[in-house]
Amino acid sequence: MYKKQLAILFVMLFAITGYTQSSEVTIKSDGMEASNYLKMDDFYLTHYLYIDLFLREGLFVDASAEDVSTILKAIKTYVSVGNPLEIEIEKPGNRNYLIKMAILKKDDGTELLIAFTNWSVKKKLFEKEIKMENDSYTRWYFLNSSKMTYRQDMSDQTNYEELNKSDLANAYLFDELTENDSDIKTAIDQALEDESLSINDRIMTHLILLKYYIFKRESEKVNTQVESLKEEFANNSESNLKGLEMAFNATEFQIELMK
Repeated sequence: MYKKQLAILFVMLFAITGYTQSSEVTIKSDGMEASNYLKMDDFYLTHYLYIDLFLREGLFVDASAEDVSTILKAIKTYVSVGNPLEIEIEKPGNRNYLIKMAILKKDDGTELLIAFTNWSVKKKLFEKEIKMENDSYTRWYFLNSSKMTYRQDMSDQTNYEELNKSDLANAYLFDELTENDSDIKTAIDQALEDESLSINDRIMTHLILLKYYIFKRESEKVNTQVESLKEEFANNSESNLKGLEMAFNATEFQIELMK
């Protein structure tokens, strides 16, 4: 049934007319009628979709904040059940980057936000069209009121008892359970009390704390945490922190998107 629903949804994605356009990004939908159906917190929208649709696979790493903001706002404004959104991004070469966003509502009422693309993971190139048989790069997220959760971040995919405090805080922040949100800060504080933390683990925990402050809209603490992390990276320039610095840079970009 699940695969059948996906196939039906995929056919629906091609019934699209009308468009709005910016310099590099073309956004199309059926009539462009604003439904404002999606109610997820912008924290999750900017976190997941910026990483998954722009950074992963090097899909559109040079996107400006304006480009990303335009796309994310269109997704939240126009995508609803039965009303998908098509996005075309100009790329060098003869094929552009295509994204189709849609909502799949399963028989049990569960709703998924799905991003289809024309990027072939195997071939490492953009296909002419989005086709499921091309092994195209696809991401999907569970929707639950203000929550938007990647499938591998769902609570049933996580054994909380086996996690250290830093990982536990991260799991609480991104799972679908709102009741866990009140325990995020406690887990972070407990993690930072451990004086034996490695440089990498300490910085990672502070990155999670930064994410938490963004989530809570605590602007002053966000700014303080950003400066603190910049100092951490400067003071530990000889350490191998490239991955953490990339995560920090992506988080700074998210802060811009959230303004």
